[in-house]
Amino acid sequence: MEQPEEENLQEPCWKRMEDSFSKLTIMNKIRSVYNLSLIKPRDAQSDLFNKLQFGGKNLKKNHKVIMMVGQTGAGKSTLINGMINYILGVEWKENVRIKLIEEHSTGQAETQTSKVTCYEINHQEGFKIPFSLTILDTPGFGYSGGIEEDKQIVEQIKDCVTSPAGVQQIDAVCFVIRDTDVRLSDAQKYVFDSVLRIFGKDIEENIIFCVTHCDDSEEPEVINTVVKASVPCAKNEQDRPVYFCFNNSDIPVHSDNKIKVGSSIVLQKQWEKSMENMEKLFTFLPNQSTKSLTLTQEVLKERRALEITIEGLIPKIEEQTLKAHELEKTKNILKEHEADIEKNKHFEYEEKETRTRRIPTDETSVNCLQCQSTCHHPCNVPFSRLVYLSEVFYWNAICRVCGHGQSRHFCERYKWETYVVTVTETYGELKSKYQTVFNEKLTVQTICEKLSAEIQTTEREALKLIETAKKCLQRLQEIVLKPELLTTTNYIDRLINNEASNKKPGYIERIKSLEKLKQQIT
Repeated sequence: MEQPEEENLQEPCWKRMEDSFSKLTIMNKIRSVYNLSLIKPRDAQSDLFNKLQFGGKNLKKNHKVIMMVGQTGAGKSTLINGMINYILGVEWKENVRIKLIEEHSTGQAETQTSKVTCYEINHQEGFKIPFSLTILDTPGFGYSGGIEEDKQIVEQIKDCVTSPAGVQQIDAVCFVIRDTDVRLSDAQKYVFDSVLRIFGKDIEENIIFCVTHCDDSEEPEVINTVVKASVPCAKNEQDRPVYFCFNNSDIPVHSDNKIKVGSSIVLQKQWEKSMENMEKLFTFLPNQSTKSLTLTQEVLKERRALEITIEGLIPKIEEQTLKAHELEKTKNILKEHEADIEKNKHFEYEEKETRTRRIPTDETSVNCLQCQSTCHHPCNVPFSRLVYLSEVFYWNAICRVCGHGQSRHFCERYKWETYVVTVTETYGELKSKYQTVFNEKLTVQTICEKLSAEIQTTEREALKLIETAKKCLQRLQEIVLKPELLTTTNYIDRLINNEASNKKPGYIERIKSLEKLKQQIT
């Protein structure tokens, strides 16, 4: 009776766990393909990401978390399936393969994953790794949905690393790239930039590369591509990026063709080489410092506050720059036609001015009563008595956008919108306005002096708003992994480019005003 038990203990891990698999199909009577039986844990409560679990939690074992990121077609899903086969001790000679992720056999590259998914693989006796492993699988970037779909993937990742139901640590961020990628595509650049901006600086030493379709004979050429792109990552003793090679043609779990003898030998060698690299990867993993996502959550919170602030500041910057330009234009008209104006107080001229109007909305807006402007839209805070919970406020209840206190703000179902109109003014109306303010007799010359003073005040206000936006970006640069070098001049250039691109009414005048502001600070 002893011998059978001993033999049972020596059986491969997958063999002793067959009850935990669900059989999918038999491939040409060569291999049986199984799926892991996964359950959805009770804490999996998110619309943006999935969470699935294999086995019960093993509190006696350490837990590692890796995030897999890559462009569509890089071979990420096949690589993850290879990891599962390694962990469960599946060998080439055995007529079984284990799958975690369903793969497709179409000729075109297509994303296998539609939503960020946390696969929590809890340690079982016989695993080839001495820890539990969570694989954070992300949808492939650069698929047919375009940039908007890629942005949604980034939002899913953000939600997963900030939600209590998501992951609380990262041990490795694995960028999956193909050996054939001699240059970074636009989609790959977007992958790198977007993901790197999510994490804090201390995650750099946990970023590694999994190179697919690679024979591992020498350093893949794609690593030089990574170096040239200055992608932050872990470095080896030669100060080169840390990478692991895998040949993704070695796990034929979706082929419908019979495997020829010659091909089988090649595939076996590729399988064995990839399993060696799997061992290197999972040996490397425990030696890396586990990173808490506290700093990452700070990055995301700060980025969200930044976005809200800039969204609120841009209409105010537009208003001030247009006002400065129109005041300058009015002053020049008065100087040019001074003789005619002195004779005719009804002298007319046109100018553009910014006005505001209320627009009903389905979402809640945080509006400032004092400014009659919208500081945050849309906002998740439903009631005015809870307005202090809005991200638009600093810790001291001062609004990031307008600078007024929380008590001047209300949650309302409309937002203030600015628009530009062309109006006809007369010299008499202008003179009357300034006489009312200054209570003195005014000439064309003194009105021009008053206009100059108002222009300076308006320009100072515009620069103050721009400086506020720049300071927000500077704060972000202090904690983000892939920062942008941004000066006030750089930010003004961005505003100019946005104006030229959007072409909203008054954009020509605002661009001229922004160009003038840029000259003043250079």
